[in-house]
Amino acid sequence: MRKAKTLLENSDYSGITCLLSAYGGMGSLNDLILGQTFADGVFSRRPDHLELNDRFSELRNQAAQLAAEIKRSQ
Repeated sequence: MRKAKTLLENSDYSGITCLLSAYGGMGSLNDLILGQTFADGVFSRRPDHLELNDRFSELRNQAAQLAAEIKRSQ
């Protein structure tokens, strides 16, 4: 994501491809879950983990939609 961000900040169209490639396959951006930790064999979650992940999902979807729109317009 840092690479995509840098490319996009420099108006480099390849940042769109880089961003969209982060959305597919195992271990992709779609699999990321925020607000949880694993320590001493136990998972724990922040009290606001649901809201945190809902907001992240919204932002992730908006980024993908915007990138797809830009790609289509080229």
